Amino acid sequence: MRGEIFNEFLEFAAERGGSSVASCGAYDASGRYDTVDLLRLVDRLAEIVGEPRAALLESFGAHLFRYFAALYPTFVDGAGSALALLAPIDSHIHGELRKLYPGAEFPTLECTPLAPDGLEIVYRSARPLADLAAGLIRGCIEHFGDGASVRREDLAGAPGTAARFVLVLAR
Repeated sequence: MRGEIFNEFLEFAAERGGSSVASCGAYDASGRYDTVDLLRLVDRLAEIVGEPRAALLESFGAHLFRYFAALYPTFVDGAGSALALLAPIDSHIHGELRKLYPGAEFPTLECTPLAPDGLEIVYRSARPLADLAAGLIRGCIEHFGDGASVRREDLAGAPGTAARFVLVLAR
C-alpha cells in the first residue's frame, strides 16, 4: 500500500483526536508499506476514540474519497454521478492508476448495472479492506449528492476480503 494512504490516515487520525497516532511519523508518499501496518494504526486509533475498526475504516474511506477527488479531479469531475464514476472503476480508473503506479495492487471490483438506477459492485481483495471500500463508496455518493442507498453483503472468504455492494439511486 502506498505511503500517501498512510499519510492521509495520519491526517484523518489527527482530525479524530488521535494525535498520538498522528505523531507516529511520516511515510514516503511513493513508498510501499504493508497493509498490516495500516491496520495497526487503525486499531490504535480505535482504542483512543472508542470506535470499532470497521467503523473507522469506513469513515477513513469517505475521507480518502475526498482526498482522491482533490488529487485526481480529471477522474471525478467528468463523471457527473456516483454510478457513472463507479461503474467503470476497475477498468478505467484502476487501469489508468496502474499506468501511473506499476506494481500497485488494487482490489477487483466487478460492477454490474442494475435497471433502472442501480449498480452492483463485488469487491474482492487479498487485503481485508471491504470496510474501507464501503467508505470510499459512501464518500463518492456524498461527493455527487446522489442520495443513493447502499446495501452490503459480506461474501465467503476471509473477513473483509469479499463483499457485494448494491447501490440504488433514490427516486
